Parts: sequence; structure tokens; C-alpha cells
Amino acid sequence: MTVAPAIKADTVAVPPRSARRWLMRIVLFILAALEAFDGLSNISTLFGIPGPIGIPTLFGDMSRLPKPFPGQFLVEAHIATHPVLALAAILFAATGKVRGAIVALGSIVVIRWVSYLPEAVLYVTAITAPREVVTLIGFVLSLLLAACAIACALRNQRLGLATLLLSVAVLFNLFVVVQSANAEPGC
Repeated sequence: MTVAPAIKADTVAVPPRSARRWLMRIVLFILAALEAFDGLSNISTLFGIPGPIGIPTLFGDMSRLPKPFPGQFLVEAHIATHPVLALAAILFAATGKVRGAIVALGSIVVIRWVSYLPEAVLYVTAITAPREVVTLIGFVLSLLLAACAIACALRNQRLGLATLLLSVAVLFNLFVVVQSANAEPGC
């Protein structure tokens, strides 16, 4: 009868983290840093002080919305949760918790989409420019991409694909924010 050798903590080789995992962490860290900058730059609007780029809306100025409109609450909820989720995503990516970073960044995309939804419903009949149609389609696609990324992360499957899907969604949303901030009034 042979006895198997005892496995001790000092005899077990710990495999190094794969290069793909490090790449996911770096990509998620960069995306989270961009989202944190975006979220922190607009946090002052909760206190009545306009942010450096203002709060962009999907089709224009929020002052056109009726005052007791629930969309204002959704926008304020987005502004309040955005930096918290972005900073959580930075911490998750920095500590190697890729799944948590994906869920946090995906939540930002979903909350941003929900905050734009009431305005989109009000002005969907007024869409005339092709740029507005492309923006609306892009926001729907970014929601689907973020939802798929969150689902992959929660199931701990295909984290590389989830990172790629989330990268497209986050970069599209940031592109629209920058585009709307640079748009001339009245366009």
C-alpha cells in the first residue's frame, strides 16, 4: 500500500495570473477612471452649481421638461450614484475582482440609460435628425451590451467577452457625453 504524500501550503505551486486577466484589469481600470472623472465632474449639479461640462441630455436641455417630472429624479439619482459606482469599479479592478468591476461599470450604463428614458419617451416623435436616431439606437444597444456583460460576470463566464462588450457600451456613452457637451446650442 502506498501513501500519497501530504500536500502542504508551501509545496503547492500557485499559478501566476494570466496575461489576459491582467489586460482585463487594466482595461476595466481605465474605463472606471474615465467614468469616475465623468461622474465626479457633474456631482456639483446636485447642489445647484453647474458642472464643468454641464449635464448632457439625450435631446437637449432638461429645462424643457415639466417641473414635477419623474425624469428629474432619475437624472439626480444617476448623478448621485455614478461616482460611487465608478470608484467601486476602480477598487474592484485594482484589487483583481474583475467580476465586481464589470457589474459596477455595467450598472453605470444601465442607470444612465434609465435616466435618459423619460426624456426619450417625451421626444421620440420629435426626432428628425439622423444623428438623433443613431444616438437613440446606440443607447438601446449600449443597454443590451451592458446587460449581457453583467450577466456574464454574474455567471463567471466569458469575462473577456464581458469586458469587450462593456468597453463598447462605456466608450459609446462617453462619446455621446463629450459630443453633447461640445454641441453648439440650437443644433
